[in-house]
Order: sequence, then structure tokens, then C-alpha cells
Amino acid sequence: MIGAAADENEALASPVLVSGGGSLEELPGLVDRLGVRKSLLVVGPGVVRTAERVRSLLGGRCTGTFSDAVAHVPSWESNLAVASAQEVHADSVIAIGGGSAAGYAKIVALALRLPRVAVPATLSGAELTSRYFVTTEKGKESGNSERVAVRAVVRDPDLLTDVPVSVLASSGMGAVGACIDVLARPGEAGRADATEGLRLLWDALPRLIREPADPGLRERALAGAARAGAALEAAGPGLAQLVAEDLGATHRADHGALMACLVPHVGVGVELVSELAGPGSVADALRWFAASLRLPVDLGAVCPPLDPHAVVARLAERRDVADRADPDSMLMLLKEALR
Repeated sequence: MIGAAADENEALASPVLVSGGGSLEELPGLVDRLGVRKSLLVVGPGVVRTAERVRSLLGGRCTGTFSDAVAHVPSWESNLAVASAQEVHADSVIAIGGGSAAGYAKIVALALRLPRVAVPATLSGAELTSRYFVTTEKGKESGNSERVAVRAVVRDPDLLTDVPVSVLASSGMGAVGACIDVLARPGEAGRADATEGLRLLWDALPRLIREPADPGLRERALAGAARAGAALEAAGPGLAQLVAEDLGATHRADHGALMACLVPHVGVGVELVSELAGPGSVADALRWFAASLRLPVDLGAVCPPLDPHAVVARLAERRDVADRADPDSMLMLLKEALR
């Protein structure tokens, strides 16, 4: 399924974006504007109350719910989500949650050519990308298709109220890592979004971890995550992102924690970090930032003992990695992170 769809690109208009406190109430109108009548909800972990609200708001427009979304999108689980959509004759898919829900919804959209709507309830920014992946016995397999591009997004900061601080920290660090990955590379693709996203998240995220009830901080952090997602969509995944995805799929490790360990070694030349953090080492500033989110900065504390050469050999076999990261750079990154 992955290989067959990767070459198919269908141009879509820019997604409809609705944001601000209480904006979830606008979801039924957005669904109606898309001209769909039977939406399958794909629900990530920890957002049961939000899913109940969505079902209530949509009424008869909700035709079913898939609530088993887990991290790293295992292929057999994603097939169950596709089967669920087929069983209820869904004509659209709505993801509620973070990267896990977005990942399953993308596979459903890809397989069945359904419009995708996103209600993010973390800070991953994954809802804005048209990159999809599943985890198989070979690790992560990914591709890009306009068929999974999001058609509408409801970005309501009120939905972060019940999200555990640990999830805000992890998903937010993933968004920060995406920005760093983009800014560490040459070229202008995604750079403006990565710059603004990093500014917003650097300011808001550590304070949000201390004051999760602050509505202004929730709104700024969501806006920063959205800019990170837009940057990743424009530039594609970078070195830290690709390595973190592989390690996460192989060892079931938390993506945000992996990015916290890897980005200090990728972002050493990112001048914006120096501007935001002040004098000192960029790597140290990124470690301090991760520690302020209560995330580990030692890769050995996140993964079991690793053989860097074996990890790179596995990554080098992936077609989607070959044109984005060379083996020497991946090996150097892993060795530095394991020191």
C-alpha cells in the first residue's frame, strides 16, 4: 500500500483553518462545507472527553469511531482503521488527538481517498503534513501524497486543558525538533515557518509546562506547533526526525524524548537558538530547554543499548531515507548522542 500510493499526487486547495478558544463548536459547519455526511472519528489516547464532545456536536454526521490509535502506527492496526471506515461507509475521517490519531487518519484517507479533518489535542503539528507512515516488521515505511493532505483543521486551545503535562512536553519537543531540523539545513523551504514556530515554542512551552491552565500560553504553543508542522510539510523530515522515527518504531520509545536527545547534536549551527537563549553553547541551550520540559537528554536513558552501525544499516535500506540523510551523517549523530 505504501509504495503504490507514494507516486500519486492530487493538488488540493489550502486547508480551512479555524482557531481560538471555543472553535471546536465550528466543526459541524466545517464538515458541512466539505460536503460530507458520514465521518469516522479516529481518536488518540487521552482525549475521550473531547471525542465525546465531537460526537455530540456532529450528531448524525458521525458514523463511527476508531479508538485504538497507538504510537508509531503499526501496519496491522492501521488496516483495522481502514476496515472500520469501510464497515460504516465513511465518506470522511476526523482525527482527534496528536500524532497517533493523525497517522491513522492519514492511512485511512490514503487507502479510501477520503477527505481528512484534524482536531489537534497535542502540540505535535503532525496534522499539517502530507507525510504518512506505518510500522512494519522492517521498521518505519513512509511516503508523501496529496491524498492525505488535511482539508480542515480546528485548533482550539481549550482542548489542551485536560492533556497531561508530560504529553504537552513530549509533543512540543517534537515540534521544536522539527523546527531545528529545518533550520539546520541549507535552503529556504520551510525556514520562515520554522523560525516563527521555534520563537513561539521557545517562549511558551516551558512556561506552559509550569502553568498548563494559562489559555494564552496554550494558544501560543498551539500556534508554534502549527508553524512547525507547516515547516516540516515544506521541507520534509531532517536528520534528527528520521533517526528518531526509526528508534521510536524499533524500541517503542517516546518521539519527543528521542528528539530531546538528538537535536542538540543537529542544531549546533542554528543561530536563532543563540538569539533566544543568549551566550553559550547552542547544544547546551537545547539540552537546557529539554530539561526545562522534564525530558531526558541522554539517549541511553531512552533506548536500550544501541549499535549505531546496525541502526544506520537499517535506515540506509529505506528508500524514503536515502535522499534525505547520508549514512555518515546518521552514524555521526548517533555516536555523538551516545557519548
